[in-house]
Amino acid sequence: MSLFIGVACPYNLHVLHASYMDIDFSTPAAIFLFLVLVFVLNGFLRWLGLALHAGELLVVYAMMIVATTIPTMGMTASFIPDIAAEYYASPENGWDTLIVPHLPRWVRPTDPLAIKWLFEGKPASEAIPWGAWVMPLAWWLSFLFALYFAMIAIMAIVRRQWVERERLVYPMVHLPLEMVRHEETPGFTNPVLRSGWLWAGILIPMLVVSINGLNFYFPEVPKIEQGTRLDIFRGAAQLRFNISFPMTGFAYMLRLDMALSLWVFSLLTQIERAGFRMVGFGGFVTAKDFVRHLDGYSQNGGGPLVCHQSLGALLALVAIGLWLSRGHLRDVVAKACGRGRGVDDSGEIMSYPFAFWGTVVCVVYMTAWLWRSGMSLGIAVAMVVLSLAIFCGITRVVAGGGLAAARAPVISSTAILSALGSDGMPPSTMVAFGLSYVWMADVRIFAMASAANGMKLGSGLPGQRRRLFWAMAIAVVVALLSSVWMTLRIAYTEGGANANDWFFVGGPQYPYDFVGRAMRNPAGPDADALVFTGLGAAAMSGLTLLHHRFAWWPLHPMGFPLSTIMMTDFMWFSIFLAWAVKRLVLAYGGPRAYRRTRRFFLGLILGQFAACGLWIVVDLLTGRVGNNLYWV
Repeated sequence: MSLFIGVACPYNLHVLHASYMDIDFSTPAAIFLFLVLVFVLNGFLRWLGLALHAGELLVVYAMMIVATTIPTMGMTASFIPDIAAEYYASPENGWDTLIVPHLPRWVRPTDPLAIKWLFEGKPASEAIPWGAWVMPLAWWLSFLFALYFAMIAIMAIVRRQWVERERLVYPMVHLPLEMVRHEETPGFTNPVLRSGWLWAGILIPMLVVSINGLNFYFPEVPKIEQGTRLDIFRGAAQLRFNISFPMTGFAYMLRLDMALSLWVFSLLTQIERAGFRMVGFGGFVTAKDFVRHLDGYSQNGGGPLVCHQSLGALLALVAIGLWLSRGHLRDVVAKACGRGRGVDDSGEIMSYPFAFWGTVVCVVYMTAWLWRSGMSLGIAVAMVVLSLAIFCGITRVVAGGGLAAARAPVISSTAILSALGSDGMPPSTMVAFGLSYVWMADVRIFAMASAANGMKLGSGLPGQRRRLFWAMAIAVVVALLSSVWMTLRIAYTEGGANANDWFFVGGPQYPYDFVGRAMRNPAGPDADALVFTGLGAAAMSGLTLLHHRFAWWPLHPMGFPLSTIMMTDFMWFSIFLAWAVKRLVLAYGGPRAYRRTRRFFLGLILGQFAACGLWIVVDLLTGRVGNNLYWV
């Protein structure tokens, strides 16, 4: 399955241009394939007496959700074009003198024809120049494998704290658990499929997606719009009312205070941004410096200073989590140093010494790799530590808050530039920032969050859980290697410029456009951004204190850190609907009514991704391209 995901997802993205199936933490590709495996293939195997039992199916699912984080948005779709971005060097942008001289030869292909053919396609009579990629791929893969190991190991270290002590909800594991709940029952059909509530939930998105799919083939079929926008505060902000069936389903699994917090904080930050726009403050009207105005990743959601506010809240969430976990982390370190003989790690997917020292080695290697690529040593240390902290913070929100689509409010390089300024940065460090966009910038999905969900699934598995680590490791290796091979093959045979426009055209130019402009217009530390980062951290600390000290306080602090990002703007209304329905159900029907209606909302998730997967099959058979039926 990991091999299929590694090959099929790049083909779907770059050739079919169909629905995004591996763009966010909901991992649609994994859900669709798991549906086929559980409800079709395992039915035949059960009929033959060879069926996979629930534990085996969950291991397969854990492998698939980890594999889904790699082939496109999570890594490879950005990785391959970005390291060959010098294709876009021109006299107008000045990269040949400003950027390329500071790019080490070992991190990029250097054959001009190999670079040209990647974007324009090779002549039919020529072979794919695999040799030009051997050295850069070897070095990059060593870095990426270290990154993925560190992500999985960190989640292994915190699993007990998050799952057993804090009891985070993990909304994204509810569907696979429900799908395998009755797998031991004899017969071809899984009893879950006999639920009327589930089918009601499945049919609604299936109908909407199918009508919109037919509209692509037959324009006379009316399209069903799933969202609208409302201008507020004299056009200073736009309030989006979007219905996302999967996000509604995931939000229904949340506690009421968590769901309430997600949509309330989203509305409050939208009002805050509108207020700043109306008074001309916050970097919307006049530019005080270039750092906070050029990085669109950080402004994605509207407002560089408000995004720094979210960064402060996110880092505070991580710091508070470390403080609350201090007892557990002390046990982990003691075990790793040979002193914690009473600490039991037999139920983890890797021993605490292996996870702890493995993380240390990987962090040291990644730091050395970045330093060797041209980044100053101190900056390299800050980059690795800050990036892992941001990954951990987002993963915690995904696991506890159910945000299936999320990204960093401010990426690591911009946070460092805001704090230190660009005027004293060596050119090699600035260019190395551009290289680092490959793994820490435009990532709406990454392995750490899927590893956390996989370990939550593994918590209920009987017997030896150490095999789950090796299953995840195999999924990472297979998905990364197969997706790199498939992406290169598509680019050289079809021409990267004909593939996904963002990943092969806009995306590769973005990092060095930003770096180049920042180098031409150096600026000092951004005091406003630092103030807002501190305000965000202080607000997060205050919200956490209120949540822990006062039982009547209605808002959960975890809804605050990612309230500024664009995806939350799109999802808040779906979360509101789920919260409102769940509140009514619990108020008038109690827990029993919630358990019954829960399958309806799981059906919304399953129906959306089943319909998207089926339409991809239809597009493949008909040869049509561009039928994109899902984004968020």
